[in-house]
Amino acid sequence: MRARDLLARKLERVRALFDLHRARLQQDEDLKDLLSRYLRAFADTEAVAREVGLSDFCARCGREGWGTCCGEDMEFHCEDVLLLANLLLGVEFPTRRHQPKGCYFLGEEGCLLKVRPLICRNFICPELADHLGPENIRKVQQALGPEAETLFLLCLRLKRLCPEI
Repeated sequence: MRARDLLARKLERVRALFDLHRARLQQDEDLKDLLSRYLRAFADTEAVAREVGLSDFCARCGREGWGTCCGEDMEFHCEDVLLLANLLLGVEFPTRRHQPKGCYFLGEEGCLLKVRPLICRNFICPELADHLGPENIRKVQQALGPEAETLFLLCLRLKRLCPEI
């Protein structure tokens, strides 16, 4: 089976789970709180990433295809629980790959997902490390802490509410 077919099945399975559990998930107060906390933590991390130049560097790399951080098949690092969280936040999955050698979720301006695998959030390639320098890397990693913690709690809650995920 080809990677494209595996991804199509994966997305279909997650959409089916979302349709099956949507009402209950959207009514769960603990889950709503965690989604809200996650979005705030994500926004805080993104603000630091913009401040230190990480966002612009990575967007340019993605557009110009310098590296493989957001390369083809990276979409398989996105667990079903993360995809389910994205659907809860209103993210619409793309219908096609925007860049032939890029991650399926990589759009023209970067990642299309609001809830991303930690490897995607925490990986710093050598070129980015040179660009940022140690102090800015430290800032980004410190900012990522609350996002990572909330992501863990969010995934736990979703797995309790949807044990088949």
